[in-house]
Amino acid sequence: MSYTSTYTANPVSGLMPKLRVLRDAIRSQRAQRQAMRQTYDELSAMSDRDLADIGIARGDIRYIASQATVNG
Repeated sequence: MSYTSTYTANPVSGLMPKLRVLRDAIRSQRAQRQAMRQTYDELSAMSDRDLADIGIARGDIRYIASQATVNG
């Protein structure tokens, strides 16, 4: 007597966790981009004198904003 398995894997079962990971990654990137934009806007609104007081050149604002979001 032989036994035959007719079980087939459900292809959707692996899809949902992958979609959740993708959704979480998109949310994380969106939050990081929003934080960078907020930092950039705040620094851009400062006068050249205020920026000089804290040791930032106007040309460095984009770099500083991007690093602030990476470093927390």
